[in-house]
Amino acid sequence: MTTTPEPMPPHDPYDRGPAGSAGSAGSAEYAPPAHPRNGIGITALVLGIVAVIASITVIGGILLGIIAIVLGFIGRSRAKKGQATNGGVALAGIITGAIGLVLSIVLVVAGAALFFGNGGSDLVNCINNAHGDQTAINQCNTQFQNQK
Repeated sequence: MTTTPEPMPPHDPYDRGPAGSAGSAGSAEYAPPAHPRNGIGITALVLGIVAVIASITVIGGILLGIIAIVLGFIGRSRAKKGQATNGGVALAGIITGAIGLVLSIVLVVAGAALFFGNGGSDLVNCINNAHGDQTAINQCNTQFQNQK
């Protein structure tokens, strides 16, 4: 009569074995699994989204966009090294940061073009010639508003 051997239980890679055995936490053979360091990629995405929203404040879009891009590249680097698992999130942070940055720059250029195209340089010259006299500055503002 032949007996079939009993099947082996599945191997658990996190099983440390009994305390003091070769597989215990103090041995050189055991290395706990590293937790992914995903914080930088997530921060890049959040700042990128905020940069797009804050792009109308100009400084917010430019500053937050640059920070999101830098953090996004750091997050992508960590993902490539296997230290993080959210390379796609970091890439989304780079993209949204770039969108916020470009949108802010476009708004600055468009705003400057509108301002100087509508006599803004005359207003600046008038205010500079006022030498801090508030009455003269108010008169410059009134003249600029009446030019429209």
